[in-house]
Amino acid sequence: MDTSLIEPSLTPLQRLARSRERLRHVLAPPARPAAAPSAGSGGKSWEERLRDIPGMATVIDVVKVWWQQHPLHAVSIVAGEVGRTTLRPIASRHPLALVGVAMLAGAVLAWARPWRWALRSALFAGLAPQVASRVVASLPIESWLTMLGTLFTSSATTPASTGTAAAGNAPGATPGPATAHP
Repeated sequence: MDTSLIEPSLTPLQRLARSRERLRHVLAPPARPAAAPSAGSGGKSWEERLRDIPGMATVIDVVKVWWQQHPLHAVSIVAGEVGRTTLRPIASRHPLALVGVAMLAGAVLAWARPWRWALRSALFAGLAPQVASRVVASLPIESWLTMLGTLFTSSATTPASTGTAAAGNAPGATPGPATAHP
């Protein structure tokens, strides 16, 4: 044991408290710095900006509920925690080795192309009907009637054709701007 670290002026309780504080500092996860908002975002996160799009809040909520009930949700949480607890000490000690492993993992992913076989329709089979039913249920009946009225009135009226439009649609006419050939 290195006796140069022990200060003789401290009592055993003070040394114990100091030791515990050092252990707490080493074992505690580092505080995450607050994300600086980008200039155009107005301090909103990407999810809040996405929710500002009409109808997207409902879709985001439905996808979150679907993911909470998905069997792979628990697996992803456990894998994330294991990855963080395992890779954080390795990254602090051997950052270049971690970059090399990440490059190797990226090469294996590019070679295996898991998006071709993992993202089959069976994985998302329950998502599309759930999103559609929740979106339909969340919209008021007046909006459906307005939309149907707009569709029927726009299909009943046809745009009047002008002389230039009729000439451009004549058989044998070439589409696009007319160009003079020398």
